[in-house]
Amino acid sequence: MDFRTFQKLRGTLLRADIDSPSFLFDFMKILLDQSKLNINLQEAYLRMQAKAPTDDLELPKGLEPEFYDLSSRAIALRQVLARVPEEMSDRRTFLETIKEIASSIKSLLDATNALMQVVPPSAQSSVEKRKREFVHYSKLFSNTLKEYFRDQNAVPVSVSANQLIFQTTLIIKTIREKLRKSGQ
Repeated sequence: MDFRTFQKLRGTLLRADIDSPSFLFDFMKILLDQSKLNINLQEAYLRMQAKAPTDDLELPKGLEPEFYDLSSRAIALRQVLARVPEEMSDRRTFLETIKEIASSIKSLLDATNALMQVVPPSAQSSVEKRKREFVHYSKLFSNTLKEYFRDQNAVPVSVSANQLIFQTTLIIKTIREKLRKSGQ
């Protein structure tokens, strides 16, 4: 495959994932199932988040500082969640990471609340809805961690961390769409 063909394929796959979130994840899952490779896709996906581009969590430049603050906190949360698979093996380190995740979640919620004061009124209900969904998945993540310390099953922790990253991305995506519609 030549470079131009590769770039075209890459672009097509990325557009498909933008149009249908989780397309690439589902596609990889099918490929792995058919190849008979024994790879924990949830864990691998979570590890990849550490090196993922941040453009999906960035908001347009030139807006109020609250927008930049939310973006930077979303990026920070994704970075700390990406460390989960690596740090689960050392209980003390993992407990510190959990504290850092809790702090990052609180910071993201604080930034979302601050942003609610400056987003266009037409966007507030959508952002509030995404925030409630994020809180719901944060609680699920917390419950999953409690279960992990009882049964040591790491797979649900990776799934839950990935869901939390997805919810974080949805908050940013919703704000970006509402800003575009309001002409900002």
